[in-house]
Parts: sequence; C-alpha cells; structure tokens
Amino acid sequence: MAEPSAEKDAPHADASSRGLFRNRSFVRLFSADATSIGGQSLGTVALTWLVFSATRSAADVAYVALSNMAAVVAFSLFAGTLVDRRDRRRMMIYSDAFRAASVAILAAELYLAGFSLPLVLAVSFVLGSFASVFYLAERSLLPTLIRTEEVAEANGLILTANSVFQAAANGVGGALVAIAGVVVALGLNTATFAVSALLIASIAIRGSPKPQAGAAAAPSRSFLADTREGIRYLLGSRGLLYLTLSSGLTNLFLTMVSTFVVVYAADVLHGGAEVYGLLLALFTLGFAPGALIVGRTRAVARAGWVWGLSMLAQGPAILLLALAPDLAVAAVSILLTGFVLGYGNAT
Repeated sequence: MAEPSAEKDAPHADASSRGLFRNRSFVRLFSADATSIGGQSLGTVALTWLVFSATRSAADVAYVALSNMAAVVAFSLFAGTLVDRRDRRRMMIYSDAFRAASVAILAAELYLAGFSLPLVLAVSFVLGSFASVFYLAERSLLPTLIRTEEVAEANGLILTANSVFQAAANGVGGALVAIAGVVVALGLNTATFAVSALLIASIAIRGSPKPQAGAAAAPSRSFLADTREGIRYLLGSRGLLYLTLSSGLTNLFLTMVSTFVVVYAADVLHGGAEVYGLLLALFTLGFAPGALIVGRTRAVARAGWVWGLSMLAQGPAILLLALAPDLAVAAVSILLTGFVLGYGNAT
C-alpha cells in the first residue's frame, strides 16, 4: 500500500485543527489555558518588578524565584498522584481560585499598607504550587475531551498558543506596570484566573477517564504508596530519567538567567518595566516558531542530539547579553534563546 503523500497529509492536519475548534469543551479548555498562562505571565512581570523596584536587591529577586521553584519541585513530587485520584476539572478550578485569592490579597495589601517581602514570597509559593497542579490536571483532562488521534494536534496548538499569549502578557504586563502601576496589573491577573475558572467550570465531561491499571484490584492503596510507585517508575525508565535530569538541570541554569533579566533591564540597559516586559515577551515569542518547525525537520528521529545541542546552543546566545549590553543585541539574543528552547522542548 502506497504511503500517503505530503499533499494529502497537510489537509488532514488542517481538518483536524478545524475539528478541534468545533469541540466546545476543547475550545473552553484551550481558552482557559491561554487565559490562565497569560495571567500568570502578567503576574510574574508585576511581582518581579515590584520586588526589584522596592528593594533594588538582586538577592530579594532571587528569593522570589526560589520560593516559586521550591513550590514547583515540592508539589511536582505528588501532584500527579493527586490529579489521578481527584476530579481533574475541580482541581483546575481550585488551583485558579487559590491563585486568584492570593494575588488579590497581595494587591489589597499593597494598596492599603504597602510593600511586604514576606507576603510576596508567600504568594510566589502559592502560585508555583497551584500552577503545578493546574497544568498536570489540564494535560490529564485533555484526552477525555477529544479523540485519541487528536491529542498530538491539540498539544501542538496549546503549546504554540501558550507561547503567543505569554509573549503578549509579558509585553502588556510591563507596559501596564509602567503606566498604571503594580496594583492594577495584579488586579488584572486576579481577573484572568477567575475567568479561567469559569471557563473550566463550563466544560462538559462526556465520560469518566478510564481507571488506572490495577486501581480496581487495590482500592486501599495509600496516597504515598502511589507516589512512591511513580518515583520507582521514573527511576526504572532510563530514557525518561535521563530526560528528566537533563531538563531539570537546564531549567535550573536557565532560571538563574531569566530571574535576573529584571536586574539586567534596569541596571544594565537603564530601562523601566516596559523594557523588562519586552525582553520577556521576545523570549516567549521565540518559543512558538521553534516548536512549529519540529515536525518539518524530522527532529524527533534525532531527539537526543536535538535536545543536547539545543541546550548547548543557548549558552552563546545568553553570553551575548553580557558581552554586548545593548537593547537591540539583547532583543536578538533573548529571541534566539527562546527559539532554541522551543525547538528542543517541543522535540
């Protein structure tokens, strides 16, 4: 039997995309994800700029990033088990509700009493914690809303949309902080989480997800036992373990750079919140085309090499920031770093 031609494949992909957007539940999940990640990006710009502008301390900026990262790492250890054992739609709604409440409390505190670093650190921890739960629940919920053959297409659409909405939110966040102030930006962030929760609540679940293999035979398994089983599975799967460790190290070092873009924008480029937002917007904007060309370059067939080389290629791009402290050079460097990261991550 002859292989289908490229000309036949392309219309099929277009038809698949159109079919997804005729699915109301997918559209609402897609919209909720875009709204939530856009609000999260806007909030990150506002929080980071707030801390640095209030304290002028790079160490305090690091504490904010560390509190968020500690929450992500801690909750990631058992968030998967939590999502498997609970209603995923409700977990997403709860995550949005807690994030909205924490940001609203911070905005009220800033307006009524002024800046408080401990409260900012606490809010950063809450945001990291519930972001982990939200996105794991979303990825688990998605296959229950669409057909199996549509999952890859849906993931690609969501990944690309995330990049675009993050870029827009970073740019808008920087401009909004510069024009209207941090409190207004945080208020808008609260509203985005609320809108996301309402969209998720309106999703119609056609059927319950199939139970995990072995779940019926062992209904009394504890939460910790399930978590330990997940960790054992990771340790026993060499490819997945190596990918996890390498991506963890890469994210660690990349976070060391991205965290201090606010310091770079203010002290090196002598810019304001709008310059900081612009640099973050360019970084996330570069992610989209990098992810989109994966299918056209047969990158998955050479995934190990692509992943390793894309991680190495980020070094020279980031080094340009230090060697040529200029806004135009920084913009190109940041955009290139996002492109390379998008290509490697999508692969």
